[in-house]
Amino acid sequence: MKTIFNSAAQLKAALLDRYNKNESTKAPIIAISGIEGGGKRALSEKIANALTLEGVRVAVIHTDDWEAAENVRFNVMSSPEEYYLNAYRFDEMFEQLILPLKLFGSIKTSVTLEDVLNPRTVEYNFQNVEIIIIEGVYLLQEAYLDLYDYTCWVVSDYDAAFARLVGQSNVEQSQHALVNLFELLIKPAEQYHISTDNPEGNAKSIYVEQESGENKNYS
Repeated sequence: MKTIFNSAAQLKAALLDRYNKNESTKAPIIAISGIEGGGKRALSEKIANALTLEGVRVAVIHTDDWEAAENVRFNVMSSPEEYYLNAYRFDEMFEQLILPLKLFGSIKTSVTLEDVLNPRTVEYNFQNVEIIIIEGVYLLQEAYLDLYDYTCWVVSDYDAAFARLVGQSNVEQSQHALVNLFELLIKPAEQYHISTDNPEGNAKSIYVEQESGENKNYS
C-alpha cells in the first residue's frame, strides 16, 4: 500500500510516527524526490522545522550542494541521459556525508561547488542527528533505493516546475535560454529518470499538495 499526502503536516506526522517506533540507534534516511522545481526543498524544510519543534534533531541535505561542475553538467555534447547520470555527485555525497552521518550520528565536513558563476563552500556541522532528510532530483535511482529508510515522491507538473525554476534562478540567462535548457535537457533527463527508474512507483509515499484532502491508500 502507498500513502498519498496532501500537506507537509501529514507527512511530518507519518515520519514522526516512524521515528517513535524506530528500534535502531541509527538515524533513518528519508529521501524526498521529484522533478526540478517541484517544491521538494520547501517541503523538506517545512517538515524539518516541524520535527524540530517536536524535539527531534534533523539534518537536511540538499543535493543542489553536490552538483557537478558546470563543464560536466552542461557539456555541449550532453544528452539527457548523460545529464541524468552526471549532474550530481551522489556517490561522493553518500560516501563523504550521508553514510558517515548515519553511522556516527554526527559529522563536520564541507563540500565545494566549483566552476559555477557563484562558487561556494557548504559547511556541514551536524551533532547527534536523529533523522536525515535528503531532498533532490534523481534520488530514487535503483542503485540508491536500499540506502533509504523511507521515500517520498513529490508530484508536480512541468509548467509549475519551470515557473519555480525561473523564480529561483540566479543565473543571468535570457528567457529563451532558460526555456531551451529546460525543454532540451532538464525535462528530457527527468523523463528518462521516470521511465527508467519508476520513482513514483518505487516511492513508499506520494506527496500531492492540495488545498484540502485526506490521506488515501492505494495498491
